[in-house]
Amino acid sequence: MAESRPLRAVFFDARDTLGNVVGPGQLVAFRPSTEQLLESVKALGVKIGVITNLPDNVSAAAGKKMVTEAVLSQDPVTGKYRTIGDFIPAKHVMTNHEAGVSKPDPRIYKKAAALLGVKPSESLFCGENLPECLGAAAAGFNYQLKPFPPGHEFLPALITKLGGSKTNSGRAFEALFEMEHMLGERIFAIGKAVSEALKKQNPKRPIDKGVRAAMGIYVYLIDIFADPTHLRAEEAVIPIAVARGMDPRKTQWVLNHHEQARAYWRSIDVAWHRILTGDPDDRAYAIGDFWRSTEAFVILFEHHAVRENDDFYPTVGAYFSDNDDTLLMQIIMQIGWRDIGPFAGMVESAEKALGIGAAAAAIAATPKLTFKKSGASPKRAAR
Repeated sequence: MAESRPLRAVFFDARDTLGNVVGPGQLVAFRPSTEQLLESVKALGVKIGVITNLPDNVSAAAGKKMVTEAVLSQDPVTGKYRTIGDFIPAKHVMTNHEAGVSKPDPRIYKKAAALLGVKPSESLFCGENLPECLGAAAAGFNYQLKPFPPGHEFLPALITKLGGSKTNSGRAFEALFEMEHMLGERIFAIGKAVSEALKKQNPKRPIDKGVRAAMGIYVYLIDIFADPTHLRAEEAVIPIAVARGMDPRKTQWVLNHHEQARAYWRSIDVAWHRILTGDPDDRAYAIGDFWRSTEAFVILFEHHAVRENDDFYPTVGAYFSDNDDTLLMQIIMQIGWRDIGPFAGMVESAEKALGIGAAAAAIAATPKLTFKKSGASPKRAAR
């Protein structure tokens, strides 16, 4: 730790500290912990900044916008949104592009301190990544390692509704699931690209290296991420809504679709195994079964995701209190994988293998689903 001096500035990491990055240039803030954290720091009377590493395909300007426009809460009377930018102005965000080096290089921390007109010894860096905290210490900063997954330091706090409308419950569980749907859209795009490539595939020739890699990653994502993390978490909210008085028949279609998807995924799994280990005579049939099952799944779930956003989440959310929503968030964060960041990275690697990175960036740039004020479907409006 650096020599103790009066604290004049606190810097935060962005990704996994203030929120989840769900795509190029899009940060979804943690609720309610990020707002409470920033409120606590603001009460200290210090300057607040961000030090963030951005990928090559996200500019410094886009990174600053990503941080400052992330929504924290909504005033229940005026409907006005509160953002990270209400605490941290864009000019207080230091990116690796501007610094010329990335965390944990001590130079980026020193440049951030100079940007705010403070000494490193008067500064504190807060992030979930220990090497980055140690990099801050090497620069003369104080540092605070923040828990990840987030929120356990704020467990008593209730999560309140945000952006409620006819097609949006405003509940935090819905924000979480819609964030995962954004990743799902990119998985659908991978499935479409793989299907189109396999339709043209000569079964007597090896599958293109990029397509084969994307196929393996696609199978991994549906088996290891989609089912245990997303589908089972969605299914966990239904019994609470039923306990609060909802007719279970209102959401039976969700369970039906989930079981149909699992049937398609099982078919894809078997076809993939046949492609990898089967005999040459069966190869053409296995390739056909892979793309046909994938195509059927994508067609169903593109519709399924929109209907969940517009129908399922508002239906069950109407039966929840703030306390129900808060407790459910704590429960569903224990189902499957707590951090979807690595899976987003795997999606990106499959996109690169297929050469569809630009399309993925366009999907990620669609309107933020959770925060639309309009009664129209955000997904539908973006199509």
